[in-house]
Amino acid sequence: MPVPVDLLVTNVTIAAPSTGWAPMVGWLACADGKIAALGRAADDAPRADKIIDGEGGLVLPGLRNAHTHGSEILARGMADGLDLSAWLAAVWPRLDGLSPEQMAVAVRFGALLSIRCGITSMVDHCRRNPMSDEVLEAAAAAYDQVGMRTLLAVMVRDRLSADHRAVGAAHLGALEPAHKQLERIATAAQRLTSDRVAVGIGPSASIRCTDEMLAGVAGLSRAGGLPIHIHAAESLDEVDDEQRDFGTTSFARMERLGILSERTACAHCVWLKRQDVEILAATRAVVVHNPVSNLRLKSGVADVPALLASGINVAVGTDGAASNDGVDVWEALKYAALLPRRQGETAVIPDSATLLDMVTVSGGAALGGRGVPFEIGVPADFCLYPVAEAPLTNDASFVPALVLSGPRRPSHVVIGGVLVLDDGAFVHIDEAETVRQARHLARELLA
Repeated sequence: MPVPVDLLVTNVTIAAPSTGWAPMVGWLACADGKIAALGRAADDAPRADKIIDGEGGLVLPGLRNAHTHGSEILARGMADGLDLSAWLAAVWPRLDGLSPEQMAVAVRFGALLSIRCGITSMVDHCRRNPMSDEVLEAAAAAYDQVGMRTLLAVMVRDRLSADHRAVGAAHLGALEPAHKQLERIATAAQRLTSDRVAVGIGPSASIRCTDEMLAGVAGLSRAGGLPIHIHAAESLDEVDDEQRDFGTTSFARMERLGILSERTACAHCVWLKRQDVEILAATRAVVVHNPVSNLRLKSGVADVPALLASGINVAVGTDGAASNDGVDVWEALKYAALLPRRQGETAVIPDSATLLDMVTVSGGAALGGRGVPFEIGVPADFCLYPVAEAPLTNDASFVPALVLSGPRRPSHVVIGGVLVLDDGAFVHIDEAETVRQARHLARELLA
């Protein structure tokens, strides 16, 4: 008799990128943390140690939030109406001093809310100035505790202005030398990597880094295979400042210093010149579109149709919750679908299947992986949504309905074959206590 699989989900509609998101009614099986089989006929389903009857619900790959800042969950709604520069000055002096224990509270709370939105993987562009080994360890342990698959892209910066303050962060004085910051990341990558958490390198932005830092980032990435995650061309002011200070665009500078490759994800990319698009395409770097935060901070709108037409891999992020006011990737995806339509009859609109790929397949590329969800042998990261959350029909409107009215509240979430949300309840974390701690900390920090 065949050995049973670990988990079997039956009586569900399944949609996946490998079939162009066309719905299939059937079952899904997991073994050893990976997708083991999918099928249509109930009598073909394998035996399983645990069986979940989906009761006609919807199974989708877990969403991948390709750019966020975990600790910002404590500052939702703060500094409303400000542009990027003023917003940074208002928000980050409050958050840059988080203790390891406070960082852990923020990470747990943000991961909890993310899972409630159907997110199973995320890039935390992890900022805290000055960074410490203890803060990184606390963040990694918190993500592991919740069960979230995370790329912890540790933020680095070293460029000072004429008055010896950090560029883009005037509340910071002297910064650690580039080599010290990079040594910390190299050590963390060896010490903190787990089945769920990986460590990457997160330059704040090229305008905030010296050539020494950027070259060091490129070298560490090549030597250790570490992903790079960086803000790029987010605001027009920053683009103009880089041109003035370095005589070139950030992308030409990053290409010269070896930053850009398929291991690199560039968040925002709102203000691109034609040569920047050509560099992104040639280097196979990933662009992460953050439509909600870009509107919130008056930064502008990335030209996603042009990026896609150039063959660039585009993922979607929420950005930090202090510039988005939430962690809902479904909401960001709907903005990504609708913003190109502001051009009226001349609009080029990405199709719904491409948009769904942006929060799954391309999101995985931004995390440093290349697997396609629901292929046999890939990690079993998926969500089960109740039937009331699913599109009402399986006809041509099914895929657009996922994008435009995406299901919001999964009943079950599986990450690496392990249930982290079981029938609406968290398995490895006390939700009520986590919320209590986060409320207390936010009031303490932001009062």
